[in-house]
Amino acid sequence: MKLLPNVFLRVPVVLSLLSTLAVQAHGGEIPGTQKAEWKEDFTVVSDGKKGNLPRGWTLRKKPGTKPAVFSVIKDDKAGRSYLHMEADKASASIVTRADGIDLSKTPILRWRWRVTKLPQGADGRDKKRDDQAIGIYVGTGNNPAFVKTVSYRWDTLTPKGATGEARYGGGAVKDKWFTLRNKEDDGNAGWVEETRNVAEDFIKAWGRLPSPVYVSVSCNSQYTGTEAAADLDWIEFVASEEYKIAEAPQKDLKRYFADLLRDSYRKIRDKIRELSRKLMKGAPENDIQ
Repeated sequence: MKLLPNVFLRVPVVLSLLSTLAVQAHGGEIPGTQKAEWKEDFTVVSDGKKGNLPRGWTLRKKPGTKPAVFSVIKDDKAGRSYLHMEADKASASIVTRADGIDLSKTPILRWRWRVTKLPQGADGRDKKRDDQAIGIYVGTGNNPAFVKTVSYRWDTLTPKGATGEARYGGGAVKDKWFTLRNKEDDGNAGWVEETRNVAEDFIKAWGRLPSPVYVSVSCNSQYTGTEAAADLDWIEFVASEEYKIAEAPQKDLKRYFADLLRDSYRKIRDKIRELSRKLMKGAPENDIQ
């Protein structure tokens, strides 16, 4: 009887180390204990020359189109500030550089937003109706050889979960967009908090991560000739997708690690099956180490 090759003997050891490696991948900490590495909460306003924009952000207009209006609103009752935007047959965005952010280390984007007026009839799937009350963009800067972004939209008619690609600026800017919300969510009182693995989305879309990282916020209603309005409470990058795991029930922690290990188990299982087939065919042991 032929003995099992060495790789089979190593499998239990590999499996026992996977949980440890999962924690080490997060810097030796249980995911969810990390603080935001970059956060904009719109508490600081630019000087008078830039109007009421948040400090460090620049307004970008669309040539030949009335610009949307962005301003920081102070909510004394709630004790905080937020970014308000509105467009009346208009379009514009504001952009900033997220200094110090490396998406390989802080891949998770979180934000809190709400829509107060959707551009009627807008649909991101149609270039002639491609308006959104608010869009969050993450991508590269001004390098003409690689101006690519991913965006998260609050659409009107576009189905939730829809994705697509769009080009702007005469094709110079390429965007992979995701519709997270639409008119079905309009009218639901209060703010909505979102979490997205932007690093994963960007790699799938463009094959690499942006460096440096830029963030922009847009408001558009020019194509539909309507009005749009929305608010952004804050936006941040964090190191772990399970940012709430420290406060979550133990079953959620177990689910997280189960999901994390599932792919590794499958790969090892497939490798074992492959090696078993070679062994049954009498392949030399050197070929199945």
